[in-house]
Amino acid sequence: MLGRNENALLQAAREHRDIKRLVRTVDTLPKLIGEALLKKYAADAPALYLVPGRFEVRDTGLVLTFTVAAVVRNVAGQAQARKGDGVDIGIDQLMLLATRALHEHRIGDATWFMRRGEMVDDEIFDAAGITALEMLFESSLIEMDADWALEDLDDFKTFHGDIDIAGGAGCAEHGKWLADPADFSSSNPDAQLDVQLPGAST
Repeated sequence: MLGRNENALLQAAREHRDIKRLVRTVDTLPKLIGEALLKKYAADAPALYLVPGRFEVRDTGLVLTFTVAAVVRNVAGQAQARKGDGVDIGIDQLMLLATRALHEHRIGDATWFMRRGEMVDDEIFDAAGITALEMLFESSLIEMDADWALEDLDDFKTFHGDIDIAGGAGCAEHGKWLADPADFSSSNPDAQLDVQLPGAST
């Protein structure tokens, strides 16, 4: 569910006419910190990054939220980075592009609404002429039913069972057996079962 809608939002942003023309990078947020992230932003700007989403249950369905981070760079300083200077796009313009591409549009499983935005206040960005803005997009209610839940699952091709015949190992040991990789250091299943279903690799 989250992955499918993340891909749909990215595609919608990448295919927007003005974003394709004016924005260098549209991608998921890189898992970097400090100087590495700063260098990435400087190389990619102007950029829109989609931050992996979250969801909450409301009534009979789910509401998804994703953060879109807008990043611009202007060596002339923060004022130009915020407003643009006629040459480089400003953060306000980038916000409008993201809004036009995503706000009140049916994308993936829902209609999306920008709920709020906030400038990122970071001295390391200021020194490099980078300005960043985070925008929160929220989905309309996605009704929960069996269809979309099953669509997110891969085909069921293999089955593995660890069997505790007497039931005496206990939940803590069962949890160790379910770990990846399985932990059999303090107990072992009485029997194990592996079944290969059609389509499974051999």
